[in-house]
Amino acid sequence: MNRICKRLGAVGSAAALAATLAVPALAAENTAGIAVQLDGQNVAFTDAAPVAKSGRTFLPFRAVFEAMGVQVTSEGKEITAVRGDTTLHMTIGSSTATLTQGDKTSTISMDVAPYVDSATWRTYVPVRFAAEAFGCNVGWDQDDQTILIVDVDKLLGDATFTKMDQYISNLYEKQAEQNQATDGTFSMGLTMDSSLTGTEKDVEMKVDGTVTGVSSMTAAQLAMEMDLSDLATLVASDPAAMTAEQLAELKNSLAKTELELRMDLETGMYYIYAPILAQQNGGSGWYSMDLNNLFQMSGMDLSQLMGLYKDFSLEDTLRSTLASMPLSDRDTAYSMLTMSADSYVKLFSDGALKKDGDTYKATYTLNEGGVENITYTTVLTERDGEIVSMQVDMAVAASAEGVNLSTTAKIYADSTKSTIDMKMDLPGMMNLTLQMDLGYKPTDKEPETGLPAGVTATPLDMGMTVMP
Repeated sequence: MNRICKRLGAVGSAAALAATLAVPALAAENTAGIAVQLDGQNVAFTDAAPVAKSGRTFLPFRAVFEAMGVQVTSEGKEITAVRGDTTLHMTIGSSTATLTQGDKTSTISMDVAPYVDSATWRTYVPVRFAAEAFGCNVGWDQDDQTILIVDVDKLLGDATFTKMDQYISNLYEKQAEQNQATDGTFSMGLTMDSSLTGTEKDVEMKVDGTVTGVSSMTAAQLAMEMDLSDLATLVASDPAAMTAEQLAELKNSLAKTELELRMDLETGMYYIYAPILAQQNGGSGWYSMDLNNLFQMSGMDLSQLMGLYKDFSLEDTLRSTLASMPLSDRDTAYSMLTMSADSYVKLFSDGALKKDGDTYKATYTLNEGGVENITYTTVLTERDGEIVSMQVDMAVAASAEGVNLSTTAKIYADSTKSTIDMKMDLPGMMNLTLQMDLGYKPTDKEPETGLPAGVTATPLDMGMTVMP
């Protein structure tokens, strides 16, 4: 079942994107106990090994960079690495580097500096910073003490995504003309088999809610009201000790649960109002998060990300997605990214989308001996020379270790609405349904993005972890 979950996770990232992949083996030589894997193959270090220092992992930069096709030069204390239109310049002993991509140059601060090893006279650079500068995904396999590097630039090959770019640009242009008012509903139903819950009967729960809000290209205000009364027995600390009146009172308090989100990309502030949490933890019920800090911890700049909306490129977005997927297993890291990239190409690329009347259609199917059968279909609709809508259908049938899984989902979006209809069935265990229907209309209203007057918000701790 774990194998199925890993495969569904890799292929499933394509659906998430819709609602918003042989080099010769080299023997590893590693006197430091740290191995390096590049694109699924071990990298050999003949005269200098990786080193753990100052809480970070350093590599003799020439061996890894040249294996990536990067031209490296050093003169005195200056280190230069070049591939295509990307140039990375570092200085021995300095934690400041410059990165040039095309005609844009930025100065970047590293938390550790490159150095020269006095025993080997080899130049060492911080592996994560250096590899990510060239678009690589960098991970760490703790069990096998292996640095995992995947060169994302190679995964999508020469695939182009102009049809998808046209669709997303069309949405941008429609929504950029005027703010959008959102109004919709959602419903989720869950049935859990009594064999799992230990109850006499199957447990049935349903959550219904409404969504309203206003959004611009840089800000949003979204309010939800949900009926969570079916969750009363789960929320209660000791439901068996509650009287019928106490349980009824709890259900009544959950029947109109509120949640509000406020976001301003220009300031980077994100606020969440969850009064149900205030009942348990105290405070105003408002929580805050600084997106600028969050993106900086991830090595990205929020203001630069905002600029991408105007010149959106799905290819760049897919590369960024592949570069940010967590890698922690040397046996599956490269194959997982390869499978994800392959699904993106077969679902969204110009070469996969075949014209049929006023639609373009692409289908991706994975079938392994009848154990797993996964099918995705993307349909783009063209009207008056513009791509105006997208629909993604998913069907999954999988079986392992006596467990059968069946899932279907349909996701649709255009400039006036978006819908989700999903069903998942694990016979003898659980059944889940989810439906969402949101409508969008132009409005003169502006979203409220700040805190209400006199309110203090509790900062959210995201608990980010930096890998080697």
